[in-house]
Amino acid sequence: MFRIYPQFAEGSSSGISSLGINLKGFLFQLITFLIVLWLLRRYVFPKLVATLEARRKALEESLEQARLTEEALARAEAKAEELMAKARVNADQAMADAKTKVDQIIAAGEDTASQRAARIIKDAEEHLGQERDRLHSELKKELADLVVTTTEKVLRQKLDAKQDRALIEKSLKELA
Repeated sequence: MFRIYPQFAEGSSSGISSLGINLKGFLFQLITFLIVLWLLRRYVFPKLVATLEARRKALEESLEQARLTEEALARAEAKAEELMAKARVNADQAMADAKTKVDQIIAAGEDTASQRAARIIKDAEEHLGQERDRLHSELKKELADLVVTTTEKVLRQKLDAKQDRALIEKSLKELA
């Protein structure tokens, strides 16, 4: 199990061999390490660092893009809210304008209706006046005919047209 190195068995304790290190093996391992280190630094590390740097830049760009997208989204939401507020104001204004227009149309309709009613009443009054005048003329004519007929019966004689007319005019003047 334990291996005893010959140099320890002899009890020599000089230099590096006193630590239990084989100088040839140590140098061989040191040269191998340096070659591997040189190969790693020359070929592997630059590619690894470049890959890591590219990934870091991609992450930073993604984070920056996410931040810009978030800001753009916030601006878009603010603009949308502003547009919605303007749309609400415009809708309210349109409703108020429509209500005003409706009120104006109703008022105009009422004015037109009252003017029409007044015109109909005026026309009816004129028609009634004309009808009254016509009836009044007919009544005068009938009254004159009655007066003539009555006078004929009373006098038992027929008057001539001139006397007839004079009698009718006299009777009408008395009635008016």
